[in-house]
Amino acid sequence: MFKRGIKLRLAIGMLIITAVISSTVVSWFAATSALRSSIEQKYLESNYNYSMKLAQSTDDLMSHMREEIVAMADIVNHHQFDQQDLDTWHSAHADQFNSTFVTDEEGYIQLLSPSIVQFKDGAKVKVGTKITSETVKKALAIKEPFISKPYQATSGQMIMLISAPIFNDEGVYRGLIGGTVYLESDNALKNILYKHELGEGSYVYVVDSDGHLIYHPDTARLDESVSRNQVVKELMEGNSGSSSVINSKGNEYYAGFTHVESTGWGIVSQTPTSVVEGPLRELFAKMAIQSVPLLIIILVIAAILASSISRPLNVLAEYSQAGSSHKKFSSSFKEVEMKSTIYEVKQLYYQINKYFTMLNKEIQIDGLTGIANRKTFDSIIKEWIDKNESFSLIMLDIDHFKQVNDTYGHLTGDEVLKFLSAILNGYAGENHLGFRYGGEEFGLLLKGVDEREAYFAAEALRKEIAATPSPAGKPITISLGVTEYLQMDDHPETIIQRADAALYQSKAAGRNQTTIFREERTSASS
Repeated sequence: MFKRGIKLRLAIGMLIITAVISSTVVSWFAATSALRSSIEQKYLESNYNYSMKLAQSTDDLMSHMREEIVAMADIVNHHQFDQQDLDTWHSAHADQFNSTFVTDEEGYIQLLSPSIVQFKDGAKVKVGTKITSETVKKALAIKEPFISKPYQATSGQMIMLISAPIFNDEGVYRGLIGGTVYLESDNALKNILYKHELGEGSYVYVVDSDGHLIYHPDTARLDESVSRNQVVKELMEGNSGSSSVINSKGNEYYAGFTHVESTGWGIVSQTPTSVVEGPLRELFAKMAIQSVPLLIIILVIAAILASSISRPLNVLAEYSQAGSSHKKFSSSFKEVEMKSTIYEVKQLYYQINKYFTMLNKEIQIDGLTGIANRKTFDSIIKEWIDKNESFSLIMLDIDHFKQVNDTYGHLTGDEVLKFLSAILNGYAGENHLGFRYGGEEFGLLLKGVDEREAYFAAEALRKEIAATPSPAGKPITISLGVTEYLQMDDHPETIIQRADAALYQSKAAGRNQTTIFREERTSASS
């Protein structure tokens, strides 16, 4: 018995509906991704520009304050200068210096404005007091204009000293004139760094050349070392720029950072990444409001077109049925047959199916290296966690990849990434996944493999990379971090953070080695 199939009109209608809805969803996704990228770039650029502005203002202020002290030292060198003169000068510069003083060559205070400086702990400094801090000793010893690093006074106050030497007319060294800036008190420097309206949870902090906080909205954190922060590491190396960063509290920010040449400080302006969620929700709502009516219109038109396309075939079916029942029709069978569009329908289905297959592939594969991208990795690891599959994760990073780009150019750098991807893909096999996490960071998901087996696989990969000449003309090295899925893990980020922590441990220990994550200790080999 003949089995009736789906009517062509319904098939075409379903196809068009699927295509329209899928295209709309893809368009929404693309628009959302583009907006997210645009907002991220905006905040990175905005924070970088703001940090540069603060750095320039700070640099200009420090240079000006240094010039003021040097000019005052010149006056003291060649003119009679008494307490009243110092009080007058300090009064004119009170917004810059919290106190000013003149010492002899042994560090005894000769003049002081204000006449008595009292600290929080009750300690007092006045004329005749000998200043014994290491910073003042250094300023006296070098006999040159000097801007000190911020340091903690015995009172607990964070202080910075700007000084210049004093010589008499015969060139004999007589001591110094200095101005102090209390970093926790009101002054021009604090006004520059603290008085800004960033909003949206943004804030600014400043570190010294050793990575210690010298300005922060939470004053309890002053003098805390944050040198392990990736942005602070860049600043300590004299670099400026912008990047996404996870701070010591585990919060992610869009950070712009600038190195201050005159002091060696680093200024960071950062905004929480959560700021993108509001605009994305607004975009989604607008797109839904604007596209749903249009979608309905398109679907109505599609239904009409589907009906018009399938009508000749319906007529053909009626003729066939009539022929089987020996009924006669006046219409020409040949004429109806010529109006049939079945072939075109098949071609349309084929092309749309091909389009979505290609689109799906492009979404899953990294365009440069040809291996799985971050999206595919996120999808696979979540699927394995949901299914409670046993697996291990290896995260790896090319050591000193920036030097490859700087030395050989970005085209060679791209070839190095492809070279690493090709070798990495060989270790993936059928049940595993090699992927590019981002930039020069890659990884391996090893299904059914515990961390010990993963460690040996990582070591084999590391050794092969180190022994194989790369497109740069010589072997590169990689650092790796290994962890395995635990029953308590209910989210991919937990596993990724462990692997990343082990990876950074490998880098901190000298690079070109593999580290297995441990809570209190690590296992590494190089």
